Amino acid sequence: MKKINVGKVSYTCAIILITGLITAWSVFFINNYYQEKSLKNGSTAALDNLTGSNGNSQVVQNVVERQVVTQEEARIEAINKVSPAIVGVVNFANNATQGEGSGIIYKKDGKDAYIVTNQHVIDKGDYFEVVFSNGEHAEATLIGGDIYTDLAVLKVSDAKVDTVAEFGNTEDLKVGQTVIAIGNPLGLDFAGSATSGIVSGQDRVIAVDLNNDKVDDWEMTVLQTDTAINPGNSGGALINLDGKIVGINSMKIATSSVEGMSFSIPTYVAIPIITDLENYGEVRRPQLGVYIQEMGMIPDRLKEMLKIPTDQKTGVFIYEVFEGGIAEKMGLKAGDIVTAINGEEVEDTMAFRKKLYLMREGDKLELTVIQDGKTTTLSATVAPADKDKVSS
Repeated sequence: MKKINVGKVSYTCAIILITGLITAWSVFFINNYYQEKSLKNGSTAALDNLTGSNGNSQVVQNVVERQVVTQEEARIEAINKVSPAIVGVVNFANNATQGEGSGIIYKKDGKDAYIVTNQHVIDKGDYFEVVFSNGEHAEATLIGGDIYTDLAVLKVSDAKVDTVAEFGNTEDLKVGQTVIAIGNPLGLDFAGSATSGIVSGQDRVIAVDLNNDKVDDWEMTVLQTDTAINPGNSGGALINLDGKIVGINSMKIATSSVEGMSFSIPTYVAIPIITDLENYGEVRRPQLGVYIQEMGMIPDRLKEMLKIPTDQKTGVFIYEVFEGGIAEKMGLKAGDIVTAINGEEVEDTMAFRKKLYLMREGDKLELTVIQDGKTTTLSATVAPADKDKVSS
């Protein structure tokens, strides 16, 4: 499970009117109809209204029991639907097992099947093996990975693949809605384990250290749940009661003082990244062709030499501009300070990268820059650049 720095964490119902003329059977029938209709959307308002009425207590008890059975049936159905598409991912390096995680079969195309997992599951591996839900093994080819979103795509022969998981819409989730995690906690000995919980929060922002230098490099947007996630669950599925993927399990807060805080990559973040990895083997993010540095690292004496206000604390310092990159073509120079991207303030290098990397080829890029002591605006059209010549 990925270690994280949590220092920066941003942060129809059915109404049933019951009168004395309605028989106990009518109450049960109407409530049960709406309960089953709205169950998968997490609605329990019908039951709440019933228990607050003067209806027969036995009817209430029957409805409660029926709801429990229906929820149980929905969970079982969802798990059975998705479980065959959940695989184990084994990472080998130098002919030795380096780690085990989980993955999701999300697509069949021709003679190939595609699997999404976490980047940290396949990190530093030179050979990969997939273990299907029936225990069979197959060699997998790494298509590409992305350190920023912690996603990777593998490809295997579809000869042994019968089930493909379906992506759902994370934006439709409500806090309190039931979700289920399926994966391989602690490795393949516990393959196919399922744990249930609720959505605890949407659009959480977690600061992560990507190169283990104890400095935060990126902020991941994640879905928070209280579902039990353990080492080996990484790359597995978070599903709703419709049996659709609403998240890819990635990390948890693992300290003695914290319980029940797990995080998954939302589908609206994952799907565009998966598409790029599948098509290009990498994420096609814009690269300016510059080296950047935090403003806090720039001494006042250098600021004075470059005609930068000594009280300038936000923005990013352009340390070097590479020949042939977007930055050079748009007029950016070493010593410039970028203070905003497309009108949105840039506080530091992490914010700079995040705003830049959310853009795609063809988008308009506008930088607000302090250059030669004056504030100016530089513009360009985004296009991917040669990664060997860029750092941001």
